[in-house]
Amino acid sequence: MLNISRRQFGGMVGMGAAATLLPHRRAKAQEVLRFSHIAAEDNTWHLGALEFARLVEEKTDGEVVVEVFPNSSLGTERETLEGIPLGLADLTITSDSMAQWAPSILAMSHAFLFRDSEHVLRFMESEIARGIEQDVINQARLRPIAYFLRGPRYLTSSRPVRTIDDAQGFKLRVPNVPMFVADWSAIGANPTPMAFAEVFGAMQQGVIDGQENPFALIHSAKFYEVQSHLNLTAHVRQAIYVVIGEDRLMSLSEPHQEAVLSAAAEMQDYERQLFLDAEGRLETELQELGMEFVPTELGPFREAVANVVEEQFPELADAVAAIGEL
Repeated sequence: MLNISRRQFGGMVGMGAAATLLPHRRAKAQEVLRFSHIAAEDNTWHLGALEFARLVEEKTDGEVVVEVFPNSSLGTERETLEGIPLGLADLTITSDSMAQWAPSILAMSHAFLFRDSEHVLRFMESEIARGIEQDVINQARLRPIAYFLRGPRYLTSSRPVRTIDDAQGFKLRVPNVPMFVADWSAIGANPTPMAFAEVFGAMQQGVIDGQENPFALIHSAKFYEVQSHLNLTAHVRQAIYVVIGEDRLMSLSEPHQEAVLSAAAEMQDYERQLFLDAEGRLETELQELGMEFVPTELGPFREAVANVVEEQFPELADAVAAIGEL
């Protein structure tokens, strides 16, 4: 676990809060919730977070207000997660990074598990997902209050990756998620966990060969400025949770809790439509910005990861098998 002092965290706040409360709003507010995430201001996650803030203020008549901090301005995803129990942040957008507290969430991260977005949505509304979410509440003390559908994750690079041979020894940034490391290692690449905020510079300096993310983050982080190829691997399809600290949620009055949960449900629908509208447009824009889309022969990739769960995460085997059958 990282040790983040209140002074260090306060310094991060001073460096870049994008949505600071106006004095008259803060004066009326009984509660202020800090919503931190890693995406840029034009990403649908941020737009969804801003809508959530608007809805919470509206539903509580200004008694609860939400400050939104994009671009890792309150720290990395992991730092934010570790700061929530300390009261240094209250909400964030996250998924696999919660595995250090609730390992069952790794079942969602296995490469080539989900066939398409409809499969992801069936899972997110299933009893399997409800069980994982309860593990997150019990073990991480985080409450999932909404989820955002994500586009497939694609490998970006400065050279084409058409076959599994092209991936051998490839140095790529992955989130600090054991399943990602295990899958890419089985493929033959050299996965390196790294905070999202560090990725652009690492690719620019040649520290890593590439990274993998959906269109939205590739675009909003401007990875097209330092990567020329987008390889059509679509290796992971997921949703990602909006979570609030369980203890922080329980500290609110019952009407305020209800307002937060109602606002979260509306935010989920709002962001979903933004996501669906943006996905096709982003593909076109990335091509217009100069990225070459490269077809990748995926059969050998699937074969390479086929035994990863059974061999390295046997405790997840039943959940992964059940997800595959949905």
